[in-house]
Amino acid sequence: MKVTAEDVSRISVLLMRLVNKYKRLDSRALEYGTGDFLYPAEIHVIEAIGKNQGSTVNEICLKFGVTKGAISQIVNKLLRKGLIDKTRNPEYHKEIILTLTKRGKRAFEGHERLHGLMDAELYRYVSDFQKEDMKRFEEFLSRIETHIGKFIDHGTRK
Repeated sequence: MKVTAEDVSRISVLLMRLVNKYKRLDSRALEYGTGDFLYPAEIHVIEAIGKNQGSTVNEICLKFGVTKGAISQIVNKLLRKGLIDKTRNPEYHKEIILTLTKRGKRAFEGHERLHGLMDAELYRYVSDFQKEDMKRFEEFLSRIETHIGKFIDHGTRK
């Protein structure tokens, strides 16, 4: 049976609701065990550094697909909060190396615990799916991402 326009419309509505809920979740500052309320962009930079101590600003830019200026702003906030340290690479002085402080490691661990809870609950929701179902769902999401990417700059001025 072929997919209909109504099917696509229903999926579009579901995706929009999902995106809106994710945006609400992704705009809230949470506390991860340090007393600091950290916005998602901040904790995700901490996560990237925590998973790869000695990350560079450029590596984090590539990971998240954002500009060096955007990461630099977040890095400066995290420095002021005492959650990260930065040093220049002795072999390549233009490169900035980032590491977590003790407080930054505590925030990283708190974030990991939260994701563990979220992932465990999601696993319970999808544990009865077959591996092929998950592969098809992943392919579906990848196609939607590609589709949306084509329209990001549609109708904007350059």
